[in-house]
Amino acid sequence: MTFTTPPPSGSGPDPAARTFEETLTDLESLADELVESAGPDAVAGVGDHAAAGGVAVSRLASAAPRLRALGTRLDTLRLTWLPVIEAELPWQTTGARNFSAWLARTENVSTTTAKREARTGRALRDHLPTTRATALAGGIGADHVRVLVDVAPTSDARKAALAAPIEPNDLPPVGDEATTEPVDQDSAEPAIDGSAEDGIPVPPPITGEAYLTGLAGACDPSRFRRVLKRFGQVVDPDADDRGYREATEREHLEVSPTFGGWHVNGFLTDEHGQLLATVLGSMMGAPTPGDDRTPTQRRAQALADVARDVLDNGRVGTGAAVRPHVHVTVSLTELIRHTDRATATHTGTGGLRPGDLTSLTAQPATFTGASTTGSVVPRALLRRLTCDAEVTRVVFGADGTAIDVGRAQRTVTGQMRKAVIARDQHCVYPGCDQPPSRCEVHHALRHWADGGETSVANSALLCWHHHTLVDTTGITMAWEAGSNPDQPGRWTFTNRYGHRIELRHACPRAA
Repeated sequence: MTFTTPPPSGSGPDPAARTFEETLTDLESLADELVESAGPDAVAGVGDHAAAGGVAVSRLASAAPRLRALGTRLDTLRLTWLPVIEAELPWQTTGARNFSAWLARTENVSTTTAKREARTGRALRDHLPTTRATALAGGIGADHVRVLVDVAPTSDARKAALAAPIEPNDLPPVGDEATTEPVDQDSAEPAIDGSAEDGIPVPPPITGEAYLTGLAGACDPSRFRRVLKRFGQVVDPDADDRGYREATEREHLEVSPTFGGWHVNGFLTDEHGQLLATVLGSMMGAPTPGDDRTPTQRRAQALADVARDVLDNGRVGTGAAVRPHVHVTVSLTELIRHTDRATATHTGTGGLRPGDLTSLTAQPATFTGASTTGSVVPRALLRRLTCDAEVTRVVFGADGTAIDVGRAQRTVTGQMRKAVIARDQHCVYPGCDQPPSRCEVHHALRHWADGGETSVANSALLCWHHHTLVDTTGITMAWEAGSNPDQPGRWTFTNRYGHRIELRHACPRAA
């Protein structure tokens, strides 16, 4: 591969010099060459012993930071183009509603990414010129640039402080320790302006931005963010109060039914967001062996668990604990039809009947709880709800009047529930240790819907997640007695294929 040598500095324009497009093409060619010489096919061997023609791991480890720094320089260069493109290119003629939408479509990125990059480009141009120059030279990482953009120029007073000359020692300590070293003025800015009376040049005072950019090299991104927040508090303490008031006014939460489930959308303040994240993290705990749900799926389950815990323990309103309630509403005619069909099924004379088709147009069976959804209940969900709930039977006559209302009955109550908790102590699914407060009582040996009795022997503690798992995936349970009085019995689990579910290895809890 041949590249044109650039002309020496000060020699004037060279007709043979590469154009901007040619330089970019050469850069793409170099990227191809790098992928070929150090791509996955070229990386072989273990430790520092590479296969013939391969690249040793030690060389990769040394090259990775250089490649990251190069990527930051190139990304920063691209970001500096965006304000120019936005101002000069007639992108409005493409029909895009704004520049971010045009950028997202042109570069095939999400609108969120496009908005963030356009905002970053404008901030680097208007308020962070030193950060821009340092990043282009490879002296600051992408994460530090993002922190500066997100935190520093967030009010007029902070923007002014970034541009104003300062004496580093005049600032209070910024960061976690009071011993944060100020930036050396001589290294932060070249001595190009001003001179003493004796003619010796003196360095100009550095700006607030230069001071902060110099601190970036001594701080990891998380600590650097704290440094920037401290800077913001010093130069404009009122901005945080304004931001909090604005965030409070924006705070909202929407929970609405949609196709196949419920849609959740909203915005929380830092205080409420961290509170919710902490509670959900506590509820989630560490995944049990074999739990292949994604973190977002486990977080959704944790949110439902929080709601269940509040209702189960009576922490809402002034009433007692609110367990799941199932109201079975059925007409007398429909009850007789289903009774006849159930009898026919047991006697071997069942099958689809004309009345069954007619019943499809009737009012579907519903369940009610804190609110009535009027939705058809999946059988798997109904089995789980009725396993440990209050069930009320309501039978309506032909004229719509209630002719029978059965007494609500808790399936496992009082002393019986205490006995189950005393025996099981926590969720009995292999590897799970969720406490009784996050568990339901499952009819383990024979399901309640199948005629299983309500007794301690037929009851087992399962957390909300594993209760759903057992009820919906064909898992069966059995009680295995201990071999001697000192060894208590235990519940065993078998999947739908007849294989026993065992705890194969210990899974340490998160610290």
